[in-house]
Amino acid sequence: MSAARLPRLEARDLDGSDRLLPDDLPADPCVVILAFRMRQQGDVDAWVAALGEGTPVVEVPVLGRKWRRVRGWIEGGMASGTPGAARARVWCAYAPVKGVLASAGQRGTGQVAVLVAERDGHVRAVARGAPAPAAVGAVKAALRAG
Repeated sequence: MSAARLPRLEARDLDGSDRLLPDDLPADPCVVILAFRMRQQGDVDAWVAALGEGTPVVEVPVLGRKWRRVRGWIEGGMASGTPGAARARVWCAYAPVKGVLASAGQRGTGQVAVLVAERDGHVRAVARGAPAPAAVGAVKAALRAG
């Protein structure tokens, strides 16, 4: 059982649609990958590949509120490097990073946080960093759990 909780976050996907976490998750439960630094995209991509086609996943780059004023530039750059089909699953959140870290039970921004979350914010499982086989198995098991 995880002590983490998915915080309520306003976000916008790379197709331009406004989203609200966790209410708008595409599945219940859903894998939510929180990334805090640009260089973490490799771990995000590795998680998506390891979980496999058909797994409900939302990628959430968490940026501080100060970046909201240039969100069009940031999101445009992200969208230009993201294949069309994947844009709907990338939700940019401009929020207090420390608050998001605390909710996710994470100490710093050095690793991605992979949460199996429900639409009420309850988190079934948490993994961190690059996808190791045991962590991928635990995330898949949490998705299947009733």
